[in-house]
Amino acid sequence: MTDRQRQLHEHLDRPVSGSDLSRHERPGVPMEHETRPLTPTAPEQVEHMRPRRGITHRKELRSMTPVFGTAQPLHGISGVLRRVAYSTHETRAKHWMMLLVADRVNVLEHRIAKLVKILAIVPAGAAALVLAVKFFKD
Repeated sequence: MTDRQRQLHEHLDRPVSGSDLSRHERPGVPMEHETRPLTPTAPEQVEHMRPRRGITHRKELRSMTPVFGTAQPLHGISGVLRRVAYSTHETRAKHWMMLLVADRVNVLEHRIAKLVKILAIVPAGAAALVLAVKFFKD
């Protein structure tokens, strides 16, 4: 007889199946303790942040959530795509596809910006190399 079957057989006289054992019959009682109320560190009411112009939020929400992120404002073509995505309902596939496309466009924008920086540095480096070669050649 398995342990589970033995437990079920021992407690057949209980009027309600699935009821908890009494406290002194439970194996974990020495480790159990009564729940205490949490310390009052959090305020009762969270102060709402003031939204800036251009912040987007879900269409299903009537207003902004109490706290929201403003570290990375929307910019470029990806920002326009995100604004369009947030103007549609979250339950539509268009919403999620637009957000996915906006993520890919954001990656492309970043890569293009990095390439432009590199292309601006390369001619300056080439000119410096040519001047160095001329200087040391003489």
